[in-house]
Amino acid sequence: MKIPAYLLIVLWGVLYNPVYSQSNSPSRTSVKLNKEIFNILKNNSMFSDKLDWRNIQEESKALSLSSNDSISQQVLYNFYTEKLRAVGDKHSFFISAKRMEQIAEAPMVERPQGDYLGDGVAWVKVPRCLSFDETKDALFADTIRRIIQKLDTENIIAGWIVDLRHNTGGNMWPMLAGLNGLIDDGTAGYFVSGSMEKKRSWPNENGQISGKPANISTYKIKNNSLKIAVLLDARTGSSGEMAVVSLLGLPNVKSFGQTSAGYTTANYTYNLSNGSQLQLARTYVADRTGKGYPENIKPDVFVEDLSNTRNDRVIAAAKAWLLEK
Repeated sequence: MKIPAYLLIVLWGVLYNPVYSQSNSPSRTSVKLNKEIFNILKNNSMFSDKLDWRNIQEESKALSLSSNDSISQQVLYNFYTEKLRAVGDKHSFFISAKRMEQIAEAPMVERPQGDYLGDGVAWVKVPRCLSFDETKDALFADTIRRIIQKLDTENIIAGWIVDLRHNTGGNMWPMLAGLNGLIDDGTAGYFVSGSMEKKRSWPNENGQISGKPANISTYKIKNNSLKIAVLLDARTGSSGEMAVVSLLGLPNVKSFGQTSAGYTTANYTYNLSNGSQLQLARTYVADRTGKGYPENIKPDVFVEDLSNTRNDRVIAAAKAWLLEK
């Protein structure tokens, strides 16, 4: 069953090592899974027209699947992942039911941070948000909003730094819901299929996550016309890149750092019959002005400092711009 674009996730470092199966016949479950994955990819992948589906179908039938379903499913995941990677899809991936359960049960280790850097500059650091739990998503978004509120009410702010460096992804919607405290409601970006005529806007409304009401702060900063410096680097990927894009195109926003990781395709969630999921790249993204980012995001100001601290040269360049008269 297909679920509309809900999350964009990239689990960096999740690699499928080659698995060698037994020689006995595959189970019905594995045969069904093979057909299921084949049809989903053929009908929905944004790279579908680059793949030779007749050859892929024949090759998939010749795979050494066995009656051991866990081994067979890994063989299938390896096979289809390799086909997608060969034509330029570096974002789609499979995730097992067990791994999803582990992620849902794990505590939220990486938390948003914030600080007053002096001279009227407020700094908000947004890390990845890796969760399959709506309560944790709401906590993540609310934490960002509370940080923004504290900085805005305890200091005289002249400009904001939104630091998305090293944000490797997860769920984009809590990030957008938190950062909504800095900007007006409305369209923050688009999912684009092919040409710009086929695009769907991102909902970005106060108090909502992915278009649904959530138990989060609805605080908005006192002056949302102040400059916002957005920081990114080579480890800003997937949903981290979406969070960057959600702020681009505003007249008071400028980006600093290095070119992003290049996972600017949107993954759609497909639940598979064996309980696992296929996160499939179906669209690329565009900012609120319609500017597309099919490959990566290049900052307005390149700063070759990868230290990722609150007082490095990227921060210094951002502060200098924020404080310009």
